[in-house]
Amino acid sequence: MEDLKKDTSFKPENYPTKADDYSLQIIQLAESVNKELFVYVYQPSGKNKNFKASSINISTTINDSISYLNYKLELLNSNGVFYKYKVSGLTVKDDKVRYYAISSIYRPFDESIDKQASGGNTVTEVNYAVNKQYAFGSINGKPYVNCVDIETIVVTDKFVGFVRYKDGFKLYVGACDSHFVAFNTDRPIDKLLEADVYYTTQSYDWSSVPFVGVKETFGDKADKYAYLKYTDKVEHTGGGLFAGTYKWDRIQTIDDFIKGENRENIYHGAVLDVKTSSKLTDEALTELKGKKWVLRFAETSYSLSGYSTTGSTFESYTLVGDVTILRLKFETDGITYNLGVIDNKQTGGKEPSNETDIDISLNKRGKMILYLLMLILLIILLAPILPYVLQAIVWIISLPFKGISAAVKSTKRRRAEKRVRKEFADRWNTSGK
Repeated sequence: MEDLKKDTSFKPENYPTKADDYSLQIIQLAESVNKELFVYVYQPSGKNKNFKASSINISTTINDSISYLNYKLELLNSNGVFYKYKVSGLTVKDDKVRYYAISSIYRPFDESIDKQASGGNTVTEVNYAVNKQYAFGSINGKPYVNCVDIETIVVTDKFVGFVRYKDGFKLYVGACDSHFVAFNTDRPIDKLLEADVYYTTQSYDWSSVPFVGVKETFGDKADKYAYLKYTDKVEHTGGGLFAGTYKWDRIQTIDDFIKGENRENIYHGAVLDVKTSSKLTDEALTELKGKKWVLRFAETSYSLSGYSTTGSTFESYTLVGDVTILRLKFETDGITYNLGVIDNKQTGGKEPSNETDIDISLNKRGKMILYLLMLILLIILLAPILPYVLQAIVWIISLPFKGISAAVKSTKRRRAEKRVRKEFADRWNTSGK
């Protein structure tokens, strides 16, 4: 209250308590002699919920160079509906004029008053628009603060997920997880040129070992930023046998995303044809329906291994969450906009948004080799009785020829006997005369 009352125009009665108003409204900023930045916030619900603001989006550059970062807020003290925070990680610059463009401020999600997301998504922080730009400087040696309104764009609904691309055959199951956020805004976008995305990553390891049990290990959360352009492209090829190659754009329309994720890759090998297919799940398609744009902002690795000798299983991947869009640069009706974004922080589900299938079949060469191997195997199995089989085959084959030979011999014999009888009759007739 000491800080706020230094402004003679400040009147506490203008900030009444409203038990059912859970918003956060910035009253003023202040710079300290230690180059800290303080934020004074009016929280109408006061001690009823006693919310603590969690983070804030600030850009220390403006206009075409605007670039927001998400800073954590540290609560210093409060009095009724008035709360004072320090912006962690921000050091006041030495510039003659120092700018702070603020798009939004966040508080933690509260299930008793906030609406949760659908499709396995979880809202982690709820945002409130600020839409202010502060300028700190001095005129004739006296400090001043100027505040103006700025334009922003609002994300009206979104879905956070990932698709998993398998790395082919290895001694373990490996894959690439491609993370995305699909969304709509409160104003039309003809062409999306750039996007800045904030998210967190956290390593996760799971193991199941007989006589030891199941163990989960979580790493420390890390803040990450992705700066995307519509010209950015990504390509991934797994390191395993028969691995497919996957390509995608960082910024996509929803139609291009859905069409591109109904994939089919065919590997033509020396003896095998391997077909890998991937398609979005029905649940994901339901959540994507009606969205306009998709940002492919990160890729992480996945592995699953098991040992039949011990019965142990190990799984490792990266948890990606708290996704929020900070800035969008876009064209509408031939005009280019570069605006901060009003968006919550949201985490997707643990299951991929796609299903994959692998089909392995012999090609023509493979079938010929298989038939040849089967013939060789058959010969090896029949080797002990093969001489008898060959004799039987020869005997069967020779039967017709023996029959023909016997018939020929029988015919010749009959002809000879007939000739002898004729000669004998001729002689008998001659002697009788």
